[in-house]
Amino acid sequence: MSFSLTPWQMLGLVLISGLLWMNYVRSKDRHQPEPRRRLLLAFILGIVAYLLAAVSYEVIETLGVPPIRMNERPWTAFYCFGIVGPLEEGAKVLLAALFIFRWREYDEPVDGFVYAATLALGFACAENVYGTGSIGWQWQLAHTVATPFVHLLFSAIWGLGIAHAHFCVSRGSRRILWQGGSVLLAMAAHGLHDFLIFAYQAALATGALALILWGLLMWRLGLLSKRAARPAA
Repeated sequence: MSFSLTPWQMLGLVLISGLLWMNYVRSKDRHQPEPRRRLLLAFILGIVAYLLAAVSYEVIETLGVPPIRMNERPWTAFYCFGIVGPLEEGAKVLLAALFIFRWREYDEPVDGFVYAATLALGFACAENVYGTGSIGWQWQLAHTVATPFVHLLFSAIWGLGIAHAHFCVSRGSRRILWQGGSVLLAMAAHGLHDFLIFAYQAALATGALALILWGLLMWRLGLLSKRAARPAA
């Protein structure tokens, strides 16, 4: 007998998942932990980014743009790479640029990961609450576990890239390249992930690619953490 989780069960599952991921994110910033109030604000900004993306999807649909069609791979590719990736990552970057990057506490390269990841968790939790009500509980559970990870992964790309540009690169074209390149890479990674899922149902392939990319990001984050902990000469 199949059944779906109740709204309260779903909310509890989403909150538990979000708290576990938040604890993981905070563990990556041991040298100079960010204030909890700022992390809470970043999480709320992630929810706002989701609402902004959701409204944008409604506008796109109203304009007559058809949704993803599972049996039409060219259109699915266009939708994933041209709409989903740019729209969702763009909404996150926009909120980060308007608020987070202006905060006094945003003061070291590691913060690019911490705040981008926290914002992404807010986005993912809102998506889980509003976007999984009509599927079976097995898929609800899988979606609740996977969604924070993939959103955190994509946002970590631009979070670390923009932070590197801000703190480690002098003003000029190289800084712009780091900023723009990391955002475009995150959008492309998001689009590729969704395209492989919707066009080929390639969950194992996307999982493997995500783990490889995550390993590279964690390696980079580890270098930044060691550099931050090193005493000044």
